[in-house]
Amino acid sequence: MKHRDHNRKATGTQGTGIPAATHRPDGRRWRLLALLILAFAMFPAGFALLPLITRHRLLSLATAKPDSPAAPQSKWQVGMLRPNGLRIIPSGRSDASHVLDPNQFSDKDIRHSYWVATQIPAVLNQLYCWCGCENRGVHRSNLQCFEDKMAVDCAVCQGTAEIAYQMTQNGVRDAGKIQAAVDAKWAPKG
Repeated sequence: MKHRDHNRKATGTQGTGIPAATHRPDGRRWRLLALLILAFAMFPAGFALLPLITRHRLLSLATAKPDSPAAPQSKWQVGMLRPNGLRIIPSGRSDASHVLDPNQFSDKDIRHSYWVATQIPAVLNQLYCWCGCENRGVHRSNLQCFEDKMAVDCAVCQGTAEIAYQMTQNGVRDAGKIQAAVDAKWAPKG
């Protein structure tokens, strides 16, 4: 009897002629099964922790400083003051190639405003215009107000350009300082 038991252990059979490995999972299969059970057991725990993780992330975003990497960048919108003193992100043309010809206007004030736009287009391209044209999705900056007839009937567009022109004539090159002067004159009070 001992001899027969010894043969079973040695050959890997248990009296059936079938290898023992097919009767029970080997070590790899047990580990895989254990990992699957552990994953399914931890799945509900992950859902339980999700509100805590989300709350912590939202709190860190709410308390982050504006210039820190954790601060959400999507919160800024056109018209909101940026750290550099501007209210837009300059884009598009910064030259006068699309400004309407000032000579087509008979009114001297309108003609002057369009002429100003031809003189300092790069500055006007950085300035937010309080006329509200960006709310209609039309303009990106005060410069663009002069690329069509928006500024013809708009004292805000004309006034913004005039403030910028006077300040640049006085040596001010910082668009943030020019925007502050425009804001003081044209931004809604209160």
